[in-house]
Amino acid sequence: MNFIRICFFTITIIALNSCGDKTKQDNTQQNTEIALETIDENVSINGVSHYIKKMGTGEPIVVLHGGPGLFHNYLAPHFEKLAEKYQIIFYDQRGCGKTDFPKDTTSINIDQFVEDLEAIRTHLKIEKLNLAGHSFGAILAVNYGKKYPNNLKNLILISPAPANSEYFDQMFRNMQNKRTDEDIKNLVKVMSSKDFDKRNPETVLEAIKIGDKVNLADQSKIDELYASMNFTEESANNMLIVNSIMEKNFFNYNITENMTAIECPTLIILGDLDNVPFASSQLLQDNLQNARLEVLQHAAHYPFFEAQKEFNASVKNFLNPEYEQ
Repeated sequence: MNFIRICFFTITIIALNSCGDKTKQDNTQQNTEIALETIDENVSINGVSHYIKKMGTGEPIVVLHGGPGLFHNYLAPHFEKLAEKYQIIFYDQRGCGKTDFPKDTTSINIDQFVEDLEAIRTHLKIEKLNLAGHSFGAILAVNYGKKYPNNLKNLILISPAPANSEYFDQMFRNMQNKRTDEDIKNLVKVMSSKDFDKRNPETVLEAIKIGDKVNLADQSKIDELYASMNFTEESANNMLIVNSIMEKNFFNYNITENMTAIECPTLIILGDLDNVPFASSQLLQDNLQNARLEVLQHAAHYPFFEAQKEFNASVKNFLNPEYEQ
């Protein structure tokens, strides 16, 4: 079932021509003591209207969502605390979320995603990026760094997707070993339903949650993790198409090739219970010029959600070694 593969990368930011209005609003959700200024805009990037969201007003950090095919929503609530000190910038990758689906589907590929990110950097007028990527977003961030190493200030790889095909297959075995027979039965039932075929938003989200909860240390928190994910029939269908197109990239690959080009300081941060083999992150560290690896306890693939306080402290300490908790 190809959809089971989606559940790992769920969820690791150009121009050239603005085609939308900016909207500012205060974010006063619970657990946020400081009202965050947010800016939403749609910008034409390499022929596709891209959705960009900014939270906060400090030094910018561009954060890449996972997938392939998902969008920034699952990340945003869990980065609000960091946005009290930094400006957190998200965007939905081409074909994902609020970003338009391209007319030419051959443009849905990792090289084009890299060029979109570079155009976004130009649009944002950021000389050197603080770039973070979660899961598949970390793969995108590494690919960007290999082509544009001089445009990086710092790199943060959050629960990075497997470094090569061997670890990719091992990750899926780890996930399958954690799935109960009941969950497998329910996943098949949901995916075989007419509502799923019609891309009913609630049904597609339910399938994602059933498949992805094995990527949490505490599986009972899956509803909380995805509480901010709002699909439409269009975005649900686009997600499945993007994932299907991109999936072939992971059959035979090795992200560590030419990684020595990346010389900026790099933080690799993950949970101790992640299904991605720990050796995969060690391999990334070994092939980067200036990387450190941090493991957060009692967390799996979503440390920014499962161990938010420790995650935020690690990021702040990495970006500012003089930071004190």
